[in-house]
Amino acid sequence: MRPHGRRLGEEPKETPELWFISLADLMSLLFAFFVLLTSASAAPKNCNGLARYLDEHRAQYKSFELQSSKLQCVIILPSDFLFQSGEDRLQAQALVPLRPLFQEIVHLPEHQSDLVIVEGHTDNVPIATKRFPSNWELSSARATNLADVMRELGVPAQKLSVRAFADNRPRVPYTDDYGKPLAGQQLQEARRLNRRVEIILENPPTKLEEYTTLFK
Repeated sequence: MRPHGRRLGEEPKETPELWFISLADLMSLLFAFFVLLTSASAAPKNCNGLARYLDEHRAQYKSFELQSSKLQCVIILPSDFLFQSGEDRLQAQALVPLRPLFQEIVHLPEHQSDLVIVEGHTDNVPIATKRFPSNWELSSARATNLADVMRELGVPAQKLSVRAFADNRPRVPYTDDYGKPLAGQQLQEARRLNRRVEIILENPPTKLEEYTTLFK
């Protein structure tokens, strides 16, 4: 006697295994989790507060630039606005917009734990004075003086650091698309863009690095 509901000669239908259904659900959940994790890790650093502040005071900061990456907010300040040619002392007019900007950085919640790196960059015109034997000293002094202002306005000293690159990291090249050196107005514009100080707000490392002593 054949089972009820099955025709003569018909093979019995297999019932899906419950474990396979559970495994498929688990794989789907894991896939969704890793998609969310990847999306979160690829999200850029939150620079919205700074962007909003600069935009609200656009007339005052029209020569400034704000860039963002995954780990950093970078404020680019033109040296011609900050310093006289070949000098490292901040011009009085530069402090007018810088003071409220630095105070804004101190109070924005998203930057409370940030490391603050001040980078000095010069153009490719050599300098050789008693105070500044080369562009290395000039770029370092400019960055240091700007970092001092930030410290005086409330940026914790332990979060501040200074880097100097002289003319070794230009924003724009000094050659054209064919590798020919720029000249005239194009060269002057490239130099103007490359003379700058960058303020980098950077996520701190998740934990301090552990070092192994190799020689003592």
